[in-house]
Amino acid sequence: MKIFNSILVLIALSAISQLVAQENCIYEYDPAQTSLEWTAFKFTEKTGVKGKFDSIKVVGKQKDKSKFGAVKSIQFQIDSSSVNSGVPDRDGKIKKFFFGSVKGNKKISGTFSDISEGETGSAKLNLRFGNAKTTVPVSFVWKGEVVEVIGTVDVVGLGLQSGLSKLNAECNDLHKGSDGVSKLWPTVDVKVVSTVKKICK
Repeated sequence: MKIFNSILVLIALSAISQLVAQENCIYEYDPAQTSLEWTAFKFTEKTGVKGKFDSIKVVGKQKDKSKFGAVKSIQFQIDSSSVNSGVPDRDGKIKKFFFGSVKGNKKISGTFSDISEGETGSAKLNLRFGNAKTTVPVSFVWKGEVVEVIGTVDVVGLGLQSGLSKLNAECNDLHKGSDGVSKLWPTVDVKVVSTVKKICK
């Protein structure tokens, strides 16, 4: 009886191994499951103001045998006019005085490079707005098929120094902290959360 049971176990294991071997899986980037959140800072004490962009367009290779390959060639465009802080009046000022300080289309484009493979790692985020370009070091962590990317962007590197000054002047009193100084910081924290789908045949 023991021999019979052992044979059954071996047959079952063999069948499972064949199914695994025959499984043909790819990873596909899912742009519908991508969000970009940002945190700007005001006051000398650096109080955060959170928001997001509602319009993100992604192009480039989005399918690969590995989840790393499914995201490393991605190129994206963010419509700056889709900025959303949850306060319409503030959003209007950001569009007009901040992003509006740069001539040309209002798209922020970007790619990733130097991506380290692993469940946690680092990469470079290459951004362009108007004629300005900047590279931002970012870190990422995979949680299954979901990846979270975080970094800090200096908006001066994107040619937005004038926009920062104009926005702070327009919102002078609103940016005064407990010390009475009006301040809008040039650094913005960003967080991208995205998903790849595992598709097996």
